Amino acid sequence: MTTDRVVGTRSGIEPANLFAPDPVSAAGEHPLATELRRWTTEYLCRPHSDLGRHGPVCPYMGHAITRRFLWAAFLGGRDFEVERIAAIVDDLYDMYPVLPPRDPPDSNFKAVLAVFPDLTDYTGIEAVQHDQKTRFVKQGLMLGQFYPGCRVAGLHNPDFPALDSPLPLLAVRHMVPTDFFFLNTRPEWIGTYLKTFAPAIPDFITTTMAGELAHIADSA
Repeated sequence: MTTDRVVGTRSGIEPANLFAPDPVSAAGEHPLATELRRWTTEYLCRPHSDLGRHGPVCPYMGHAITRRFLWAAFLGGRDFEVERIAAIVDDLYDMYPVLPPRDPPDSNFKAVLAVFPDLTDYTGIEAVQHDQKTRFVKQGLMLGQFYPGCRVAGLHNPDFPALDSPLPLLAVRHMVPTDFFFLNTRPEWIGTYLKTFAPAIPDFITTTMAGELAHIADSA
């Protein structure tokens, strides 16, 4: 795992490139790095029969892996109070634009993961993701929470646990047009989405938006 030595000033978090070939640092990587790579390639990057649509579980992840733009930091221990997780996320917020690649279009395919392999209580992850999502959205980014048994429903199949993962983690990536369905519950999120993607919103999303706006008008 290669790192450009970008270190969080609050938490000391230091993401490393999860897929860059680097025999020198490979011996020092976390023992669960292999499991994380397996989950991203064999689950996120492949179709699933219960997903409810065609294509991979996470269309974004394949681009990050293929281009070797996926970064990860493992944070051991079970003592993670909300304040400590918030400090880690504050660092992720500052680090994301600094980690390579820094310039578009390549920077649009970057993702950074903060992994908590020993954590068994996920309430702190949920709380921090909820509290800080707006901050990331304003910068055109998405902050997502994943952990074993997460029951957040999939967009196309409410019975599909889209955010279930073998390791607890928080993920930061660039916003993409299909993120509308993760952003349509708050006006400020929709506002940022429209400013970012209005000229290139996919047809199926504009149709959905029109239907929801019509429903709001009828309810007023």
